[in-house]
Amino acid sequence: MTTIEELKNSTEFKTFLHETFTIMIKELVDTETQIITNHHNNPTIPFDYYNLMIREINSQILCKREVYKRLTGEDLE
Repeated sequence: MTTIEELKNSTEFKTFLHETFTIMIKELVDTETQIITNHHNNPTIPFDYYNLMIREINSQILCKREVYKRLTGEDLE
């Protein structure tokens, strides 16, 4: 992975941000998928707790998308 000190211009910085935010969001989506799968396989987890975990992950994803948009002026795809 590239460090911020190795970047030489704004294009490299934008690419660095895109890669970093994409990886972070992918990790959150993977966690969300795992939680959903676990709940469907073992519904003993209280639904309120399950729902709260899913909402928290979605909030984190939205936050990361918003920070990326504010830093680059573009939506994260």
